[in-house]
Amino acid sequence: MRIEMHVHTSEGSPCARADAEHIVKAYSEAGYDGIVITNHFDSVLLKDFGKTETERIERYLLGYRKAKAAGFHYGIQVMPGVEIRLEPGQEDFLIYGIDEDFLFCHPDLCFMNQQAVFELCHSYGAVFYQAHPFRKPCRPQNPEFLDGVEFNQRPYSGNHNEKLSQWVKDYPKLKFISGSDCHDLDQVGSGGIEIEQPVNDVKELMELLKTTQVKLIEQPENTLFEK
Repeated sequence: MRIEMHVHTSEGSPCARADAEHIVKAYSEAGYDGIVITNHFDSVLLKDFGKTETERIERYLLGYRKAKAAGFHYGIQVMPGVEIRLEPGQEDFLIYGIDEDFLFCHPDLCFMNQQAVFELCHSYGAVFYQAHPFRKPCRPQNPEFLDGVEFNQRPYSGNHNEKLSQWVKDYPKLKFISGSDCHDLDQVGSGGIEIEQPVNDVKELMELLKTTQVKLIEQPENTLFEK
């Protein structure tokens, strides 16, 4: 299976330029079996999504829900995820293994610290990765409270994966993923993971991430590891 781990839609991430249906259609045509919708989850964005916490989460989920519906039409599995920014930092983190109920129960995630979110995710059976740790202004965060890191494959984004490949050597417990960080159709298919065994939902994917170092999809210009 080819699974994209980091996708944005214009319904959930205003910085994205492609809507959910076009993104799903493009990934299906690119030969992917699944994608994880990881729209931005930050306090500034959510404030504009409604007056109440419930309204904000409902609005936030619009991109995922539209993508999920499109997935049935185009024959591709669409799973929920989150790219979260914790106040007052500038770093982004990826959460896998949660569902809609988790967000409705914890709408204040952005105001928790890294350790608290990491422990909350684990109590829910989810995993917590840092996205593009060397893309400015981001910096690598405490590896004690990370399950893994993302080798971001979005072109021309200053990801400095060569620095990340050196940094992770000191933290062998960390797992790795690759993601396109797709915001537009021209970024479809530049990253993701390949797995041999099929997964039926995000929970099964998350369990695989916990136990296996998956094969990373990479582009030649974004080499992840030194040869």
